[in-house]
Amino acid sequence: MRTDSTEYTKNKAAFFHTTTATVLSMKNAFEKRYPDAELISMLDDSVLPEVLANHNMPTKAIIRRLIQYAQIAEEQGADVFVCMCTTLGLAIRKVQEAVTIPVISIDGPMLREAVHTGQHLALLITFAPTAEVSKATAEAYAHDAGRDAAVDILLVEGARDALNRGDKAEHDRLIREKAEQAVGKYDVIVFAQVSMTDAAHQCEAAGMHVLYGMDSGVEQIKNYFK
Repeated sequence: MRTDSTEYTKNKAAFFHTTTATVLSMKNAFEKRYPDAELISMLDDSVLPEVLANHNMPTKAIIRRLIQYAQIAEEQGADVFVCMCTTLGLAIRKVQEAVTIPVISIDGPMLREAVHTGQHLALLITFAPTAEVSKATAEAYAHDAGRDAAVDILLVEGARDALNRGDKAEHDRLIREKAEQAVGKYDVIVFAQVSMTDAAHQCEAAGMHVLYGMDSGVEQIKNYFK
């Protein structure tokens, strides 16, 4: 909780990351949209290895740590706690019960738009272990909206490896090719990870209609600022 002895005059948002790949891009997008607000970046790169070791699902220990991070954000005066990791989409619903500030997902607006756009969704991912939980998260949003949705997970093989070795151009090329293959087969093509934002922009420039989380995810923060 915020302490009585400290005054908070700025709007403030806390972003939780599980990889360094999203920290800078989110910082740039946030500061461009909210130049007068304060950003708290939290990083725990032990989460994804733990998810892998737990049959690709978040553990109870991860949820406890997420609650601790959210509580720290609350103590620091954050107006909202934003999870950047698709893998934790279902876990953050439990975190909300432990703090009074809003706990949201960066891809929430994207997934809500996706399930209202059509019934047959293509969800592109670059990290295979996120397949099950990404599908379950999208289906949960469909359930929340009272919609029927068939979600197909499309793994962009090789993209994550390319990004890990610093070949961003190859990473984006592989994603674009996978999206091109999905055109006409689905009602909507969704890029599940924020790291895909540049590839999504390239697809839009080529005339493709795709959904991605960065822009709408950042825009939703205004709803939680004073």
